[in-house]
Order: sequence, then structure tokens, then C-alpha cells
Amino acid sequence: MRHFIAEEDLQGALARYSWISYSRVEELNCDKRDCIWVLASDDNWRQRLIGAKQKVDNITLLTYKYDRVEMQTALMLGARAYCHALATQSLLASVTRVLEAGGIWLPSELLAVSISNVAANRQTGRVIPSLQGLTNREKDVLNGILEGLSNKEIARGHGITERTVKEYVGTLLHKFEAKDRIGLLLKLGEFSHLKDAL
Repeated sequence: MRHFIAEEDLQGALARYSWISYSRVEELNCDKRDCIWVLASDDNWRQRLIGAKQKVDNITLLTYKYDRVEMQTALMLGARAYCHALATQSLLASVTRVLEAGGIWLPSELLAVSISNVAANRQTGRVIPSLQGLTNREKDVLNGILEGLSNKEIARGHGITERTVKEYVGTLLHKFEAKDRIGLLLKLGEFSHLKDAL
């Protein structure tokens, strides 16, 4: 995985990391598995994310101040990681490992908030009809996910094994065409409305 960042973003603390710099994302010759890092302090970061999504599957938005709405917007536009622009080299290496494994990386400071409200009502209307096709047990497990419970906690709450919960989580991921729990939460949108629908 190669890492690309715009030349004008390579300043201050960011300059000490190993990036491949570019002037325009449209001119990049990169592989879908590479990563483009975009700095949120650029007023055009949303357009850069959209352009980067045409080139690679891995996009990281770097920010100087964590902001839930900014993070949600980045995720909706295709970013798979959101981290601080002044992160340590070891943190950036962690972000890279998560992306290489096909995951999504979010800062722990915002993860709890993300679980309770990721997509701000954007997909709720489309998701609610598909809730009708869920079994009662799938709804129980989904409700646990929406509450931010671990598989073990969901299992304990419903008197089933953790393995059974994992199977239901897998079924839910398949039904909602999501890769992982964060992807599932992104598909679901505003969870407070969905909890009433379960």
C-alpha cells in the first residue's frame, strides 16, 4: 500500500512522514489498494474525498480538531479512516494496518458517539422497510449493536451463546451488505429512530 498526500498539505508536522506527494488527484497513477490522505483544513476536502474515491478504496481524512459531523461527512463520502493530523508515527501505522485489513479506523474519542449516531438520518427511510424482514432474534441482536453492546453482552442479555450472536451478526452484515459493525451502523443511519422500529 502506497500513501499519497497533496503537496500543499505536506507542511509542518506532516512533512516528517513518508508520503508520495501529488498536485492533482486526477493525475495520480495509483492502485485501488493504495491510500490517499486528505487534510480537512483545506476548504475543498469534500471534493478531494470524492475525487480520491474514484482512484482508491482507502481514504483517510486528517484533521487538526476532531469533529463528529466532519467525521460523519467524511465516512459518507467514502473515507475509511479519520485521524488527527498531528498523530504519532505509530498511530498512523495502526491506521494503515486497519485499512490494509479492510477495516475502518475511527478515533476512540469519537467511536462511542459514532455508535449512537453515525449517518444523521441520511439512510433511515431506506433501511426501515428492510427491518420488517428480520427475525425477532435478529432484531434483538441488532438492538444490542445499536446500544453499543459487545457480542458477549448481547449473548448474556438474551441467554444465548456468544457464537450464536456472532452468527446473527454475520447474517445482519449479509442482509445489510455491510463488511463490519461500523459499516452496518453507517448503513443504518440515525439509530434513535430505528430503535423504535425494532
